[in-house]
Amino acid sequence: MKLKKSQKVILSISSSVVITLLISFLFILVIGKNPFQIFGLMFSESFGTFYGFGQILFKATPLIIIACGLALCFHCSLFNIGSEGQYNAGTFVFAILLVQFSSLPFIVGFILAALLAFITGGLLGLIPGLIKVKKGVSEVITTIMLNFVVLSVINYFLLNFFAVQATVHTADIPEQFKLPAIGEFIPVFKGSSFNLTFLIALAIAGLFYFLIYKTKLGFKIRATGFNEMASGYLKLKPAKLILISFVIGAGTIALAGINFVSGYKGYYEFGFSNNLGFSSIAVTLLAKNNPIGIIFSAVLFAFLDFGGLAVNQVIPKEIVLVIEAIVILSIISVSKYIDMKF
Repeated sequence: MKLKKSQKVILSISSSVVITLLISFLFILVIGKNPFQIFGLMFSESFGTFYGFGQILFKATPLIIIACGLALCFHCSLFNIGSEGQYNAGTFVFAILLVQFSSLPFIVGFILAALLAFITGGLLGLIPGLIKVKKGVSEVITTIMLNFVVLSVINYFLLNFFAVQATVHTADIPEQFKLPAIGEFIPVFKGSSFNLTFLIALAIAGLFYFLIYKTKLGFKIRATGFNEMASGYLKLKPAKLILISFVIGAGTIALAGINFVSGYKGYYEFGFSNNLGFSSIAVTLLAKNNPIGIIFSAVLFAFLDFGGLAVNQVIPKEIVLVIEAIVILSIISVSKYIDMKF
């Protein structure tokens, strides 16, 4: 039986989720706990209250933005592992610029800082892109190495020039650049960190869906990812498309820090990212690089993160990390099996 591509995507994602749940149940049983009780507690604490649901959407926000940037790269067959560095760099630049723009009105200062953060991320994407195009070096190697370089440079400048004395974070951004929490408009979410950045994330997902599936540029990027050599014969200029994908993708990843800086803490902080750049790779894979699917995939991973905190006293936190790893392994193996059989 031959399935359409959309049917394959739905089947692979749903199958992966089911397999993940079954294996997770077994893991929890092995450590002597009741899986129904554990997952019941996770659901009740996460989706059973507006506060919990708000926290899930708050945690899903940067995952959506980063995963959309990664999806564009993946569609061009570029495995960008540098999202952690790009995310941190964009957040750092965004935070320190907002402090410098204290005399500017919200619209001007916010957009200018976001634009420069995007450019910062884009430049970090341009480097491995140029190395791949000019020298043929795998982007996996260059982006992994850039993570270490970028994070080290950020930490140096943070601790020596921008950190508030006796802390590991930058100065607070001016009040006019702080985005209001959703709880200010919808009282049931009061107390949650859920903020207006979520709307920005949804807009980015919508724009990326349109770009990837509804524009000539998106078609060319997908064609290049499907077969770079064939795209060259079709005069699609694969080298140029690789650079465009890397710059736009990495630049978008750099914007994810808006959620932390303007929507939550009000500053950049050492170690704030909690490896979200790497977690977003799994989010993208689960959604099969579809920006709309990424929204739901991000909510799932945010649920595992927040729900894991709720059961932290009952089971080791490493179990939640195991579940996330199972998701990745499931989507890869199931997708391969479905492609072979259907």
